[in-house]
Amino acid sequence: MATTPEPRQLALSEFVRDHNASGLSYRRMAVRATDPQSGQTLGFQWISKLAAGQVAKAPEPWQMRALAAAMEVPEELVKTLAARQWLEYEISEVRLGSDEWILFRLARDLPDEDKRMLRRMAEEFVRRQTRRLSEPPDDADTGAPSI
Repeated sequence: MATTPEPRQLALSEFVRDHNASGLSYRRMAVRATDPQSGQTLGFQWISKLAAGQVAKAPEPWQMRALAAAMEVPEELVKTLAARQWLEYEISEVRLGSDEWILFRLARDLPDEDKRMLRRMAEEFVRRQTRRLSEPPDDADTGAPSI
């Protein structure tokens, strides 16, 4: 019995659309979209097509670097979202803030319940790290062993 394939996730396209919805136009992105290594630039039409899910093949490395520069996000985030979209990796994310994410790859054959459990574990990790980073250091904890 043949199964119906899941619709392709447009992870990078959705991310670019979200940035546009937050007030960063495609033209403004294009002005900032310069690859720091090669100096090549992206046009607003390409960015617009990417956001609409109309780019047929994965971006070249320079395009991903330029896009990351345009949106002021880590290059690794753009690469991971591109892998999710074009390589169809199943990747889950936990958002730390407006521009920080934890991304992790899930095995496709994991049961849905296990995928949900891994996501909850990642969310709890984020909550603990956020709490730990926001708490003042304990003066009594000098790092030296107690005698």
